[in-house]
Amino acid sequence: MTWTTTEPLVDGREVATTIAVTACSTVVYLREGHPYLARGWSELLGFAALSTVLLSQRKRARHEALVCLAGIAAVCVVAPTWPLAESPRFWWSAMAAGLASYLALRRQVLAPSSAR
Repeated sequence: MTWTTTEPLVDGREVATTIAVTACSTVVYLREGHPYLARGWSELLGFAALSTVLLSQRKRARHEALVCLAGIAAVCVVAPTWPLAESPRFWWSAMAAGLASYLALRRQVLAPSSAR
């Protein structure tokens, strides 16, 4: 299996990974709350990493959700006392904006040439 693809749609394995990542992240958020959510800046770095692959290779990385979860996990392990200065509303808004920006870029880059 290759780690990148020009296919805009996710395959069955990627859907399974996304479901597993969402479930894992939800469980940790429900258990940890705001301290986990404040690690969201690392998820934003995940979107940046995915965007870098997208722009440099004109391909998307496979298992995108796993990339973002790995960033959060790394921060939770390396910096468990990361400052929590911002509110949950701030972090939810930042992550929603980051995801929306990445998906818009992904749609634009992976669109068929006739649709551009």
